[in-house]
Amino acid sequence: MQTTSSSDAARRWCTVARQYDPRGHRPTPVPVTFLYRREDPLCVEATFHSPTNGDVVWKLGRDVLIAGTRAPAGSGDVTVWPASAATPDGVVWLRLGPEGEDALLSLDRTQMSAWLMTTCLLVPPGTEEDHLDWTLLDQLLADR
Repeated sequence: MQTTSSSDAARRWCTVARQYDPRGHRPTPVPVTFLYRREDPLCVEATFHSPTNGDVVWKLGRDVLIAGTRAPAGSGDVTVWPASAATPDGVVWLRLGPEGEDALLSLDRTQMSAWLMTTCLLVPPGTEEDHLDWTLLDQLLADR
C-alpha cells in the first residue's frame, strides 16, 4: 500500500483496483488514487486512471466507504460491501454508476481499511462539521 500525506490537511492512497467485466472476461487492473482532504471532510475523491478514457473522478462518502468495509453500504450509484464480513482480509467490492451502466471493482480490504483509519486520525468521525467552511452559508443568510 502506498499511502502519502501531501500535507497535514490531506491523505492520499494510490492503489490498483480490479474492474470486472459483466461478460466474464478477466478483470482489468485500474490504477486509482484516493484523496481525502480536511477541507472536504465528508468526501473521498477517487480518481480512476485509464489510458484509453482518461481520468474519471468520483466523490464518495467517507462514511459509506468505512461502513462498506464491514457490511453492505450505500445506495443508488454507489454501493460498497466486503467479500465476506466473517474474514478481515480479502476484498471490498465497489459498484459505481447506474444499473446497467455500472462498473464493478474490487479493492484490497485490509489496505482500504488502514487508509480510511488514517483519514479518521485527520478528521475523527463525528467531527466533520467542525472542519466545514460555513462562510458562504453565513453570507447567504446575512443577505436575506
